[in-house]
Amino acid sequence: MSGHFRALGVDHVNVTAPEELETEVIDWYENCLGLTRLKKPEGTRPRGAWFEVGPQELHVSVDAHNPHHTAHVGILVDDFDAVIERLRGAGCHLEQAATLPGRRRCYARDPAGNRIEIGFLEEPTAQVVSEEIA
Repeated sequence: MSGHFRALGVDHVNVTAPEELETEVIDWYENCLGLTRLKKPEGTRPRGAWFEVGPQELHVSVDAHNPHHTAHVGILVDDFDAVIERLRGAGCHLEQAATLPGRRRCYARDPAGNRIEIGFLEEPTAQVVSEEIA
């Protein structure tokens, strides 16, 4: 097979919110998680919002379909305890996550039910499993 390439990284993820929860969901990402809201470029849909998450982005789109219960976005933070305190202070329910070596993590849900994994790396654990696609 010709045309070998490498994925360079994740550009963005998209979560959805029904129309009636659009403002509440956008507010949750901006105020509960403290993400910086970006100006959406011309040519994009007028509803929803885009946010900066390090060098990547998180997009909120208006869609009546509910998210699957295990689908999620993982966000790494530099101060796990501060994020947990902020989410609890905002009245967010936090879900436990299975323990993984070198990580602290939990799940939260935005007002539309999108599952967000909050993670903190205590030590680097990522390993390349395979460099070639068969």
